[in-house]
Amino acid sequence: MSTDETTTVTDTHRRAALRGREAVAKGRIASGVWAGRLFTVIFAVGYIAPVLQRGKPWLAPTVILAILAAGILFATERMRRGGRVSACILLGLFVSAKLLSWLAGGQPLWSGALWTVLIFCALANGVWGTFALAAVKRDAVHVPPAPPRPGAERPPSNVP
Repeated sequence: MSTDETTTVTDTHRRAALRGREAVAKGRIASGVWAGRLFTVIFAVGYIAPVLQRGKPWLAPTVILAILAAGILFATERMRRGGRVSACILLGLFVSAKLLSWLAGGQPLWSGALWTVLIFCALANGVWGTFALAAVKRDAVHVPPAPPRPGAERPPSNVP
């Protein structure tokens, strides 16, 4: 094997490894996105419904909580695109909401523990995925593109 062939094989393996790492990172992000969507639904139902059920609807708190739910959904969609900051903010919002409901709301810490653990782990997995995807994109710059395949070239077109 010549040096050029060795380099080609090595680059092929590096490109394949990057594709594998990218697939794993996107899978992690997907789990975080679904957890973010579930958190949005739980947040909306858990915080907006009681405001609407009091004798008459309170418009200001309802609008504020609806805007917060929309912000959570927006951060989820930004995480789906690989936004590291949005993923970290979403995880922080989840932790803050759980701590706030425990400290201010008087709910026991184990209230909804299964959902809390599942959503937290999936959001943390999504944060991990966004950082892994950024690392893959950073490493992909150092790998040369694949050489063209023989026979895949088109003949030049003579159409003006």
